[in-house]
Amino acid sequence: MAKADRHDETLYCARCGISFLWTIEEQKQPGASEPLYCHGCRQLMPAAGRERGLVKWFDRRKHYGFIVRAGQPELYVHRSAVQSRRLPRPGDLVEFGVETGERGQSAVDVVLIEDAAVTS
Repeated sequence: MAKADRHDETLYCARCGISFLWTIEEQKQPGASEPLYCHGCRQLMPAAGRERGLVKWFDRRKHYGFIVRAGQPELYVHRSAVQSRRLPRPGDLVEFGVETGERGQSAVDVVLIEDAAVTS
């Protein structure tokens, strides 16, 4: 589409189905491509190559625990994979990468998204 012919476009989210605008300003961004998801779903979804889950439990003395994921097996998480000073607590919403090692899959680069106290 020529630059002069650009206009706001109505698109439909591939995740939730609602309509949203892809504005001229967004279209003008360098490397912009037509988004698949609405702004809300883009905020809720993890970054590419990452997942989200809830901390099932975490032993503060032994420095490890487990994260539960929707429709997936639980993941082992070690303190060295946690990217904050605060140790995970049961119910915390976290975002992480998954790595396969000698003992199977484990969470890496674990970041707190929402504190369990906020969700309860």
